[in-house]
Amino acid sequence: MTHRFMPKTPLLLAALGLAFASASATAEPWRFGLISDTQFTKTADAINVNSVAVKQIQAVNQKFLEAGVKFVIQPGDLGDNSSAAALQTRLEANAALDAAGIPFYAVRGNHDNSSAQIAYFKANYVPASNANRTVEVMADGETYSVLTEGIKLIMLGYNNTGSTTNMPNALNWMSSQLASGDHGHAFVVSHKNLLGQNHKDNFFGSSNDANATTLQNPYFATVAAAGVRYHFSGHDHLHHRSRVVSPDGLNSIQQFIFQSNSSKWYTPSSPYSSRETPFRQELNKIGHYIFTVDGPRLTGQYYATTPVSSDIADNPVWTLQETFGYSKNGSSKIVPAGGSYAMTHSIAAGSSFGEDGYVGTTMAIIDGVHSGTAKTHDGRLLAKDLNIGWASQSNAQNSQVASDVLTVWGMQNALGSEQGDTYTLSLDYKGNGGAFAIVGKGEEGSWSKAAARNFGGSAKFVVGPWKAGYALGTYGIDPATRTAWAVVNRGGEFAVSRTLDGDLNGDGTIDKLDVALISQNLNKPASALPEADVDNDGRITALDARRLATICSNANCQ
Repeated sequence: MTHRFMPKTPLLLAALGLAFASASATAEPWRFGLISDTQFTKTADAINVNSVAVKQIQAVNQKFLEAGVKFVIQPGDLGDNSSAAALQTRLEANAALDAAGIPFYAVRGNHDNSSAQIAYFKANYVPASNANRTVEVMADGETYSVLTEGIKLIMLGYNNTGSTTNMPNALNWMSSQLASGDHGHAFVVSHKNLLGQNHKDNFFGSSNDANATTLQNPYFATVAAAGVRYHFSGHDHLHHRSRVVSPDGLNSIQQFIFQSNSSKWYTPSSPYSSRETPFRQELNKIGHYIFTVDGPRLTGQYYATTPVSSDIADNPVWTLQETFGYSKNGSSKIVPAGGSYAMTHSIAAGSSFGEDGYVGTTMAIIDGVHSGTAKTHDGRLLAKDLNIGWASQSNAQNSQVASDVLTVWGMQNALGSEQGDTYTLSLDYKGNGGAFAIVGKGEEGSWSKAAARNFGGSAKFVVGPWKAGYALGTYGIDPATRTAWAVVNRGGEFAVSRTLDGDLNGDGTIDKLDVALISQNLNKPASALPEADVDNDGRITALDARRLATICSNANCQ
């Protein structure tokens, strides 16, 4: 059975690609939600029936409604007792989503694997195409793709898992879906993991290296060729992100194992694979995920609450535990514990991945070291998945911004906090005259100096290039290279904006009157007029006056 919204001709595929690019240039950011493993293994009560954790589902769905998600994904284990009634109860628990017109896309798990459940799933869970989505279904009747909002979901049926007979067909089908050119981001969804932390019966077979040549290497080659960044899975009932490399070492993908919404949790156990680099792990929570798609940029957020007697509290308090993401127009770097964050990347003027209006900007992380000591349950040090991406200058909605907008993901050191290691960020800018500084975007959407948004430190403005040893909060402008820099300790969105740094007398411009104030305080310690020490050497000297003159707002500095 194959549902087709429209035929796929080469001409049409080109049109779809253009349509996606055009939509990306004007589309607003949008969200989708993810919930995982909703088995209820305790005695049924007034809410949790047919082995489904209905109370947890309803609590999470409320957060999805508040976030305004376009759809919700679940990677399997919809109930626990292998009955069709469990699958029906799981759908009924989505009443609030249904009322809001929010689709639900799921795959089966190992607890949804009876013949009655397979028949029920194919008849009631596999969606059809409509005006908002194109659905194509593989011959197995339960592996399907969804093209919606310009992205593609590959929902891999459970019968393909670890099967040397079925999975090659699924991989060929998946390859054709991902090569179609009709989407931007794409995500592969399965119940079992690529490399489990507790369970060793994974997506490819019964052990870490099962079917390495016949299934694993072809899978990794397929997703790499299509540019797929994330593989979504459940099964292990914990939060875990990691990079997994193919057995032949040629390709990799980031694996997500999603936190439980069940009445049971698992603890990681050996053996672990050297092919995995863990980024983050959390056990024994109830969790859900919100993903924001903004053109080529994807941002994920993991929220968690503490279970109460193997269920959820009546009024759960959700905590944002971590934020992660990537951009198709950016770059990435895996930073091991003790490794350097140093990197550089440029976005060209013009357009990128369907978005217009880029002025062209170069970023650099000049220094900074991953000093975090967080580990997995079994003691493996966590690396950082450092990603950067770009939005056009207009996305800042700030007329003073003089660069494109940079997003930095992956800096946080600990779950539940945005604080990271101290590092120095540099961005070049367009414009002459006056002062410029790196600004950061707050949660409420307003922009302020990045150096003032740090965890600790004191903001200090400098005219001149960055120097090793500058303290947290030091920021400046190097007019000779038209770059702004700042010593910060968090990720997020950054840009360069015009400021009034250097306006010592507060009249709204940097001119000879400000230079004169420095002259009046020559050879005094910086404490006499801290803003006048623009070379940050602890004293007010003629060099400060000369440096300030280089960023005059106009020619009136003589």
